[in-house]
This record gives sequence, structure tokens and C-alpha cells, in this order.
Amino acid sequence: MKTALAVLSGILLGLAFPKFGVSLVAFVALLPLLLALHVPGHPRGEAVSPRAAFRLGFITGASFFLILLYWIPLLPRENVTIPYVMYPVLLVMAAYLALFPALAAAGSVWLARRGVPLGLAFPPLWTLLEVLRGSGTFGFPWGSLGYSLAAYPHIIQFAEYTGVWGVTLWVAGVNGLVHLYLDTPWVKPKTAVLAVLLVVVLSPFLHGRAALSHRQPRPGVRVGIIQPNVGNDKWTIAARDSLVDAVLEQTAELAGETAARPPDLIAWPETAVPARLSRDALYRHRVEALVDSIGIPVLVGYPDGIALPGGKFRFANSAALVFPREGLTQQYDKRHLVPFSEYFPLPFLNRFDFGQSDFTPGKQSGIMSGAEAPFGVLICFESIFPGLARGLCAEGARFLVNITNDQWFGNSAAPIQHFDMNILRCIENRTGMVRVANTGISGVIDPYGVVTMRTPTFVKLQTVGTVELSESPTFYTRYGDWIVVALLGWMLVLGAWALLHGERR
Repeated sequence: MKTALAVLSGILLGLAFPKFGVSLVAFVALLPLLLALHVPGHPRGEAVSPRAAFRLGFITGASFFLILLYWIPLLPRENVTIPYVMYPVLLVMAAYLALFPALAAAGSVWLARRGVPLGLAFPPLWTLLEVLRGSGTFGFPWGSLGYSLAAYPHIIQFAEYTGVWGVTLWVAGVNGLVHLYLDTPWVKPKTAVLAVLLVVVLSPFLHGRAALSHRQPRPGVRVGIIQPNVGNDKWTIAARDSLVDAVLEQTAELAGETAARPPDLIAWPETAVPARLSRDALYRHRVEALVDSIGIPVLVGYPDGIALPGGKFRFANSAALVFPREGLTQQYDKRHLVPFSEYFPLPFLNRFDFGQSDFTPGKQSGIMSGAEAPFGVLICFESIFPGLARGLCAEGARFLVNITNDQWFGNSAAPIQHFDMNILRCIENRTGMVRVANTGISGVIDPYGVVTMRTPTFVKLQTVGTVELSESPTFYTRYGDWIVVALLGWMLVLGAWALLHGERR
């Protein structure tokens, strides 16, 4: 029975994310796991052992991540050099990521067996373990609980104060308070818990309504979006010229279509030019000649590389701003690379060809200036890390540009999951964002997380969107993940309480 409840929690968590997207189920998704850890009404000392809790949390996590990341073994064959290896990759990823829910379950049960209500211990531990999961070299915040509500920006406006981790805490906290209500035996305390639960549930709704009611149109920048919809064959030498010709032609067409009111900036997706633009005189001349002819700055994505002593090369996933009559003036090298895809953190496996690149992370900020307003560049999955976007906004970026190539996801839920995380970046920093993807989803998100434009996937198109500018730094932009420090303090208090009272049997 307990195992079935743990599996049910994993399934409900999976349903809360695209393509299922039954987002509001997240508010009860963790409840079956909590019921498996401790039956309400029973003495807290009768909660399952920490070892059993670890196993149940692992089952929940594995079930969830197998559903969330189902698309990994279904990636298009042209993008995977060893297709059959993707099934064990999914299993390994699910097993690794499931360790974090397992630790949250084990830690909260350890506290519960010493008198701390499970409903008060579990939500902060779950949140802190999600923060840890999204940190460091192997950081992967994909599927963090707060992102499940990206489709409902009107109820997560408080993220401008707490960031996405505050949203995660809210959702986990509602689950915990429901369990606490069921576990409270007496009428008066039960009524108090119910009152707190109602306040916790309703406050973000009321705050969101107030925030959106005061929303005023802001000054904006018109950005041209080029979605070329090209396949993985762009890396072959034979196809390179024709693909570059195609994106140049698209850009010229967009400039012609908007001649009466040209955009302030045109953006191409990640690696739109499959050549070392800053080092390749031919392709650089062609791009700069186009920019000179249309008179509009263009943000270009491309892989860069420089020769090092000893016959070695340093490669980077780069973006550069090309100005009319000035040429390539500013370059940004991606700082947070995708492990096992853009570089291999385990050097002994480099002898195997999994289709991985050999990029080196950049060192400089992605702030670019000169196109009406300074903006910050996020390449590919850099946008899923709140600290990177916050850093750019704190440094003066007035809007964000996310360029990406999601073609390798195929026709799965992954492009939707990837796009949705950008909604939180906009709310956190109250800034607009334009997203430019090779095969989609491209679009524009306003400072309140409202998607004002969204393109279909696997369609070639060019369009223009207005990106609203930020006005002043938010509380989150100024102070960052303060909520993590607060949660650590709360856990220290609970830990001290547990140690003083000892295990109850």
C-alpha cells in the first residue's frame, strides 16, 4: 500500500507538467507520499523508519522523472550517435534525480519521529533539496515543483520576491498543511491549521490579482525573430552554405516586410551560423554585409573556436551582436554548459562518441548594449537557472534574450517544458524576454510572465514582437535566494527541537 501511494505521488507530479499540464494537481501531488510516510492520527513515533522513507521517496522521484523525461529515449535518431544508449541514460538520470526526493523524505521522517510535525518538516526540506538539485556542475532544476504553475502566472506573481523556490515552497507547503490538518486530532488546533491553510492558499491569488490590476504598458523594444527550422544536417559541410543563405534571406525578407517600422534588433537562434563566425572571414563578411544593407543590428548565434599552443583548440557556444557599419562588436560565450552534451565532466568517457561537443565555458557576462536598451543574453538552458538571469538584470539588462536550438528535442513535451521556465525568469526580475528557437518555441513574455506571442514548432517563420523593458530591480533581483537562507534557519530550529526531544517510540 505504501509503495502504491509513493508511485501515485510520482504520477501526479508527472501530470502537473507538460504535455499533460494538469498544473493544479501539484497542490495534492505530494500528499500520497506524505500519507505513506506517516498515517495521520497515529503517534509521530510510528512514522516509517528513515530507511523506509528514503525508499518511498526514491520511488516517488523515479516515477516522476521517468514521466517528466520520457522524451530522452525518443530523441530524433539523427541527433543521437548511439540511439540504444538513451534508454539506460533515462534510467540513470531518473535514479540520480530521485535521490533528492528520497533525501527529503528520509530527513523529514527523522524529524517526525522526534516530535516535529511531518507537514512542517517536509516542505522546506523538499525545497532545499530542489535547490541543491539545481546547483553545481550537474545542476538540473528541470521539473522543479515551482515550474508546474508556469501556465498560471496570475497566481505566482509573488516570485518577484521569492524567486521560483518560493513557488516550490508554496506548493509543497500546501501539501504539508493538508497532511498537518489530517494529523491534528483536536478541534481547535484543527481549525487553526485550516485557517492557516486557507490563508496560504488564497494569499498568492489575491496578491496576483492586485499586481496585475496595477499593470501598466511599459516602453518596449521591437525585436525581430528568425526561426529557420533547420535540421541537424546543418553541421555537414555540404549543407552549410545553403543554410546560411536561408537565414540571411529570411532576415532580408523580415527587414523588407517591416520597412515602414523596422525592428530595433533582429535575433537569430543558437548556432544559427554553423561556422566560427569571428574567425571565418567568408561567413563574417556575408553576415556583416547583410547587416549593413538592412541597417538593423543582428544578434547571431554560432560556435566559436580559437587555436591554442600545441595544436589544441578552445571551442565555445557563442553569440555576437553585429552592428551596421561596425561589424561584430560584442561577443558572449555561454557560461553554463550542458553536461554530457556540450562537454563531458567525466574525461575517461571522452573516448566514446555520444555526439557531445567539447566547449569551454565563458567567463564574461552576457550584457550587450547599443540596441536601444542594454539586454542580457542567455544561451539555451542557461535560462532555467534563476541566478544567471538575475545576475544579468542586476548588472543593468533591461530585457532578456534567450537563443536556443530545441530541434534535438523532437516533437515532444521538452520544448514546452523548456519554454515555460522562462516565464519565472520574467516574473522574478519584472523584465520582458524574447525567445528565439531554431525550430520553436519562439516567443515574447512580458514582465508579468504573460506570453504575448508564441510560435508553433517545426515551422519556418520570421516575425516581430515588442519586448517590454524592466523599470527597477525587484526584491528578488536585489537580494536573490534569501529564502534559501531562511529555510536553512528554519531547518536548524526544527533540528534543534528534534535533538532535544529525542526519538518517540
